[in-house]
Amino acid sequence: MTYGLDTLRVLEVGGGIPAALASKLMADLGAQVLKLEPPQGDPVRQEGPFRGGHADPEAGGAHLYLDTNKRSLQLDLAHAEGRAILRELAARAHLVVHGLPPARMADCGLDYAALSAQHPALVLLSITPFGLTGPYRDYAANDLTLTHAGGWGWLCPGKSTPPERPPIKPFGQHALVQAGLHGAVAALAAVYGAAGSGLGEHLDVSVQEVVTGMLGHHFAAWSYAGRTDSRRSPAAYEPMSFYPCKDGYIFLICPEQAQWERLVELMGRPAWATDGRFDTRPGREVQGAALKERLSEWTAGWEAQALYHACQGARVGAAPVFTQAQLERDEHLLAREFHVTQEHRVAGAIKLPGAPYHLKRPLWALRRPAPLLGEANGVVNTLFPGAPAPLRVRADGPGALPNGSAGAARGTRRPARAPFDPERVLPLSGVRVLDLSWVWAGPHCTMMLGLLGAEVIKVESHSRLDLTRRTRLFAAGMEKGPNRCGYFNQVNQGKLAIAINLSHPEGVNVVRRLGEQCDVMISNFGTGVLERLGLGPEEMQRRNPALICALISAFGQTGPSRHYMGYGPLISPLAGISAATGYADGVPQDVGLAYGDPNGGAYTTLAILASLLARERAGAHNGTGQVIDLSMWEAMLCTAFEGWMNHTLGNAPHRPMANRHPLHAPHGVYRCSGDDDWVAIAAETPEQWRALCTAMGQPALADDARFRAAPARKAHEDALDALLSDWCAPRDKWDVTRVLQAAAVPAFPSLDGRELQENPHLQARGVFTRWPHAEVGVRTLMGVPWHFTRRPNGLGKSAPRLGEDTDAVLERLLGLAAEQRAALRAQGAIE
Repeated sequence: MTYGLDTLRVLEVGGGIPAALASKLMADLGAQVLKLEPPQGDPVRQEGPFRGGHADPEAGGAHLYLDTNKRSLQLDLAHAEGRAILRELAARAHLVVHGLPPARMADCGLDYAALSAQHPALVLLSITPFGLTGPYRDYAANDLTLTHAGGWGWLCPGKSTPPERPPIKPFGQHALVQAGLHGAVAALAAVYGAAGSGLGEHLDVSVQEVVTGMLGHHFAAWSYAGRTDSRRSPAAYEPMSFYPCKDGYIFLICPEQAQWERLVELMGRPAWATDGRFDTRPGREVQGAALKERLSEWTAGWEAQALYHACQGARVGAAPVFTQAQLERDEHLLAREFHVTQEHRVAGAIKLPGAPYHLKRPLWALRRPAPLLGEANGVVNTLFPGAPAPLRVRADGPGALPNGSAGAARGTRRPARAPFDPERVLPLSGVRVLDLSWVWAGPHCTMMLGLLGAEVIKVESHSRLDLTRRTRLFAAGMEKGPNRCGYFNQVNQGKLAIAINLSHPEGVNVVRRLGEQCDVMISNFGTGVLERLGLGPEEMQRRNPALICALISAFGQTGPSRHYMGYGPLISPLAGISAATGYADGVPQDVGLAYGDPNGGAYTTLAILASLLARERAGAHNGTGQVIDLSMWEAMLCTAFEGWMNHTLGNAPHRPMANRHPLHAPHGVYRCSGDDDWVAIAAETPEQWRALCTAMGQPALADDARFRAAPARKAHEDALDALLSDWCAPRDKWDVTRVLQAAAVPAFPSLDGRELQENPHLQARGVFTRWPHAEVGVRTLMGVPWHFTRRPNGLGKSAPRLGEDTDAVLERLLGLAAEQRAALRAQGAIE
């Protein structure tokens, strides 16, 4: 029986990190990926890092990681013959992925109307800085400007940063990486929809919108509480910071009172910790500076990893600030066999980040090293022979379960569906998700599935409220309440909510029965909790063999650290990002987001979609379900590949450098006129450098011996930054942006939450949702981070009130009449 994505054909065009990553994610899951490169090669080949700093387009770290499992074909799209070959290859593919600017798409032959006319089921994924429409569609950009354009830079580094220090970006190119990841999610969903309807799709993904979509409660803060979170904001709770150790730093976090009390016990109940100042969460916040001083004195007596294990053993959230060398020898990663060694014809034996998830039914593998440039020249007809075979076209529409799956496993069948209009149905329409997750990682995943058309049923109870219903982001001017928190309402839009008591046997039985009617079950409970409840994958798949079970945790379901406590903010220190994020003083800094959560949620969504496609290909027979073990740590190690590739190629570790780049200058954020106004500016090519000098009214600077060549600019970066600072200081940040963008120089202000919600480009793109909510009215929230061009976009409803759909769902799916539900309520099984 076949089970995999090996018949999925993907054509990658245009290159750059987002397109390269999107197609890599599918190639590693088995898809056939043909990478079309210009004669000089994809720009990814020039990204580095390079061994010893010696540039080699065949052995750069980004290429070695991003192009695994692909084949390379050189094709010059500047010529008509090249464009004709592109059209022919597109007709042989299921999916085309590109990162070309909007103005170049048609010139290169990427006209979706023409492509789909000859291949109606084709999916085209366009990933561009600001999208294909709107006033900024043609703006020049790079990862720096997009991080600040999307609002992430404004939050980084987190926690009470002095106002004279600029907002910064996390180390790496995370805006571009996340665009590739989220683009891959949307594309796989569109392929799934096309397999059911025969109708393809053109997906428009904006890097800026993907970044904004990851802000979570920081985005909702303005519309709910009238505040703009920033790098200057205090911590959400204390402790939540980096503390010095004998040999490095450790990050401690205690969001719950019980965790603080356990930390006090671990410290031996010192007098300062029990004198009353720090007994309560508000008290710890007021005394934040004193608390940090006292905790730092205590942590300074420990080695970081010893303290990490001691804290985790006491059930206190902690993470050491790992270096790449420490990651290579970590016992947990070794036990889970995370890193994979691969032999490359030029680079030799290299160790790569492995799978971002473990799959019970194998799909992921590194089968081929990154290709040499043009190695597939002359063999294309062998790789992509003729028209692609349909993946699986189901007559009853996308998501409808074939015979033998889910309901059929129990001898039942879902009711026949009415004929559907494929242009009005989202790709995952008919897919049902049982959502046992809470906080952010799981809800981000299920929100994405909902945005793609799935029906998401969120299980909660009054006795175990989702932490985000209790977080301090309540609608201003209203009493606090579980339905009035902006954090919950941002990440749970469009879902159904049922209130089930999982501490009651009959409540657990209700959830088991719901699992029989679902395609997917998701949980981010602690490792082993589902099994203790009787809801583990083995039990749920015994009842429904086609069920896809996704388990999200910080450390995974196996390995010596599997029971350790994990929160999103702990993941960046664990993954080596924090060690290279910060200012020139070298102190590691928080990245401003609980980054591990949305990143882990997105990778889980990708694995679910791949599993759905594989299941449909296998005919959804009994036993073709999947178990997904997603470690947020491992998923982040895949996202933060640049630091690891620099290490595995034998280079010195990266140090914190604020907004600077290892190779390019200028590359920074500069203060403008106004209160705390900043603009990001970058020049990565000789053309951009000369255009920048001319736009500044100083064309002679381009030929100044200090700045003429890229290495010289980097060597004199302090002087260059001083010149740019002087030029920007008296100017408005938007004036600077308009002047430089007119010269095609990447520039953009660092935006806060209010500016994002009021931004004319984002408003013109229609990315916000403003659905009425029964208790808080209409609030602006971030919506879809991608745009379908044939199908509708958006969820159509606000986040649910606690338990508001219990009766309707139990009656519709389980046939429980009113008197049966009343009996379950009387027992305390449902609420």
